[in-house]
Amino acid sequence: MTRMPKMALAFVAGFVLVAAGACTGGGGSSDAKLSDPNSIISAAINGGADIKSFHIKIAVNGTINAAALKSATADVGIPVTGDLKLDGTTLEGDVDVTNQAAHLALSVPALAMLGNVPITGDLIVADKALYYKVSLLSAKYSKQDLGSLSSSIPMAIPSVLPTAGASGLTDEITQLKKQMDDAGVKATLVGVDKVSGQDAYHLNVSVPLDKVNAEIAAEASGDTSMKLDSASVDFWVYTSNNRPAQFEIKGASSSLGSLDLVVTITDYDKAVTISAPAAGDVNP
Repeated sequence: MTRMPKMALAFVAGFVLVAAGACTGGGGSSDAKLSDPNSIISAAINGGADIKSFHIKIAVNGTINAAALKSATADVGIPVTGDLKLDGTTLEGDVDVTNQAAHLALSVPALAMLGNVPITGDLIVADKALYYKVSLLSAKYSKQDLGSLSSSIPMAIPSVLPTAGASGLTDEITQLKKQMDDAGVKATLVGVDKVSGQDAYHLNVSVPLDKVNAEIAAEASGDTSMKLDSASVDFWVYTSNNRPAQFEIKGASSSLGSLDLVVTITDYDKAVTISAPAAGDVNP
């Protein structure tokens, strides 16, 4: 059975990595408006490491086709009765960069394959550990050491957490940018839009579909039917301080489904308090 390729996740995770890396890098205040896309990207990514905290919201809409979902969950045993609708899924909360902590809440609308009940979840990063709970599984948190977690999932995922050092993120972002440059990815300044009530540069990034689909086919053991038919990436940078404001990633595929992921970042440097759950609220 052909598995859904990891490239579908990696394509999204790479741009989220840029967002997280830029957040930990900071941009500082800016009085002069920029007009060159590369200068805007450099200002957002290569600024001083002065950001203390921020609020992040990830909103997901789209559909995963039933055939692709069956392939992806073949080893899990989840009964797939139809397409998976993702509309209304959100992950939102605060990140405390200074204290290497985060608290995010998950909300997933009712899904037919999971009993037609909404799903909620909670994720806390504190004291070098990840605490998480999901409404369908347990009322208490499960705990996992971040060190063991980082060895079991792709590099880009733990790097998004606030525990990653600025130098490590810089290296990963530099490598990602080189891969994007080698693939012929180009950024274009669309104009200035409003994001969360503030002016923000709007940039569009070209997506080399031929190269992305070649990667998907390689992951899918040469199955060329699993491919993206269209994809777009846009991101916004606040003009006032050159800090990331918003990212939007869209993709559509007749074989995989569709995705519209929006990451919005606000409330830089506001005071936040994030603590680990009480011992009695954590599973042994």
